Amino acid sequence: MNPRIFILTPLVLFALLIVSLSGCERINQVVQPDADITPTEATLKIGVIQPSNTFTTFSQGAETARAQINEKGGVLGMQVTFISRNNQPVASDPPTPEASVSAAKELIDVENVFALLGPVYSTNAVEVGPIAQQAQRLMLPGSSGSNVPETGDHVFLITVPNPFQGKVMASFAMNPDELGAKTAATIIEEGDVYTTDLVQAFEAAFKENGGEIVHSGAYTVGATTFTALLTGIHEAQPDVIFCPGFQPEVPSLINEARQIGITGTFLGGSAWDDRERFLSILDDNTILDGSYYPTNFSVATQDTDVQEFVMAYSALFGSPPDGIAASGYDAMRLLALAIETAGSLDHMAVRDAFAGVSGYKGATTISHYDENRHPVKSLAIQTIRDGQVEHYKVVAP
Repeated sequence: MNPRIFILTPLVLFALLIVSLSGCERINQVVQPDADITPTEATLKIGVIQPSNTFTTFSQGAETARAQINEKGGVLGMQVTFISRNNQPVASDPPTPEASVSAAKELIDVENVFALLGPVYSTNAVEVGPIAQQAQRLMLPGSSGSNVPETGDHVFLITVPNPFQGKVMASFAMNPDELGAKTAATIIEEGDVYTTDLVQAFEAAFKENGGEIVHSGAYTVGATTFTALLTGIHEAQPDVIFCPGFQPEVPSLINEARQIGITGTFLGGSAWDDRERFLSILDDNTILDGSYYPTNFSVATQDTDVQEFVMAYSALFGSPPDGIAASGYDAMRLLALAIETAGSLDHMAVRDAFAGVSGYKGATTISHYDENRHPVKSLAIQTIRDGQVEHYKVVAP
């Protein structure tokens, strides 16, 4: 997929921003609010925990949804306003759990927001979950860690959970019609919840299907050379290398791997879909050609609801959305629908309405939520060709 810039006139932009809720998603058996319910506030305050320098499309996707919702009259007659906090104190370092916790406490205790969108990293989300739970605030992270919702029943994933991602990528790697892999190496980022969760799921599925994990290794945040790790992988000669981590380390790792002669196919995780930054690390991204990674969204999906999102987002931000943006968009849309379904701002009623979501269609499609508060939804596999991301296929749940 070659990213395209959409140039739209003000009239078309206005039309896109008034897309109705019913056109962008559908919830089965929505309960209409009682006529005598009066909102207690003129605005509905939503907290957004957003890193300043990574995965920034999460809040942009949420902003796209907020603009559409407000153009249609808001939620229960209230205009939605975002109050954002940065959880990335050092722009060149990952966002931190400490900054995420501080942001959540300030948003809840000082700003009295109704719900939280974010954080993005699972390592941060597992620390924020208990705070949201104690305050009975719905928390909709951009992360995919399977254990994030275990922090409380007010926490729901929006993106495809890691167990499904890992299982799909293992099956894809071993499928004789795809890569036909029999051996694999896996790489985590030390101390990171997301990569550990994904690698565990991948390894379990790969071995269950008869494959062999011939090497497992790790790198640290900020690493710029990976000699010892890659030497071990080179000696093991795996068919595929599952490395679901983040930029800037992963593109640099793949580049070094190719330089020393590693030929196995690299597979990633949904973190690779921070594509603008992921593809900004190397001077020549064709080094990444032939790699594959999963995402919960593909801009190439020819579905009316998806394309409405793509056009509205592109009009606002000048480039097509990625999977991170889709998660932010769906988080805000689902929250608005849950409040409308509950017909009030009662936190437990809204939580229960969210748990009852079914048949949702927006940037992505969610069949329903399972008992772990994981969304049941399809997964798109992307590939890199000529240094650019392209849609490869969709895998149903």
